[in-house]
Amino acid sequence: MKAPEHSSRVDLALLRNFEESIGTKVPHVEKRGSGGRVLNATPLVDLTDLLKECAKAVYGLDLPEKEFKVFGKLESKILSGSVKVRPMVQIVEDAIRGGRLRSGQPVFEATSGNFGISLGLLADLGLDVIVLVSRKLQEGVFEELQGKSVKAVNLDVDICPAPGMKVDLDALTVKAVSANIRNQLSQFGLDPNVVDGSRREVEELLARQDVINLAKLLARIYRGFCPEQYDNEMNVRAHETVTAPEIDQQLSTMGYSLEEFEVVCTFGTGGTSGGLSRYVEKKYGKRSVRIVFPLSEQDVAG
Repeated sequence: MKAPEHSSRVDLALLRNFEESIGTKVPHVEKRGSGGRVLNATPLVDLTDLLKECAKAVYGLDLPEKEFKVFGKLESKILSGSVKVRPMVQIVEDAIRGGRLRSGQPVFEATSGNFGISLGLLADLGLDVIVLVSRKLQEGVFEELQGKSVKAVNLDVDICPAPGMKVDLDALTVKAVSANIRNQLSQFGLDPNVVDGSRREVEELLARQDVINLAKLLARIYRGFCPEQYDNEMNVRAHETVTAPEIDQQLSTMGYSLEEFEVVCTFGTGGTSGGLSRYVEKKYGKRSVRIVFPLSEQDVAG
């Protein structure tokens, strides 16, 4: 398969299919007469009693008299089962509307799993989704990506797509990984001569372990599309404009407000924490988002 011609014209058929099959089925703000109501919200579950039981059983802490509430967002119930579908929908819809993504264009991205899983929804629309992954994946993620009809380029080295996790790659390893990428792209039906013409750039990026920009390079030379999740502003905006008000609206039905709570989330690309933090600071004038990082000895991709 050769690189398709790029056009700035909007693919209306793809846009309509995307909106009907994906856009309307994920959490989104109702456009007409709702006052900003979020539709298709994922469950907000009261975890207070479970937390108290866990504290006593695991840590020997007796908390029954403590007055507090703990809620958890059950994102496994979202379309595709990945929280990353939230920014993916906004990024991809914007690309389709802007004519940067059309039927026939391959989609490339570097992923530690979740974003790639969400991109699997695009494969259901007939788009070729190709993700760059490494051995630093949690068990079962590679198989799940393949189960979503995503074409995963297995780098077969311990490179993590996320910034800040580096290992040393010697020149021979770089060339071997480059050849491995070429072979896998060829197996996916892409013209290997295209990547041959950029072999030097590919190897330079691999030497720097810059898988993020490698995905961008492949999208450029194959005239495809890269969501650029790691530095795309919509990765943050999706959570500021949908996730945060969604939680706030759910809390309001229980007589609470997000202003009353501390928000705890794990850190990946920073989209969820950044978006929630912006919303809370703008609406309530406070900083209440707490980010949890893995322990220094833990090796967690992304």
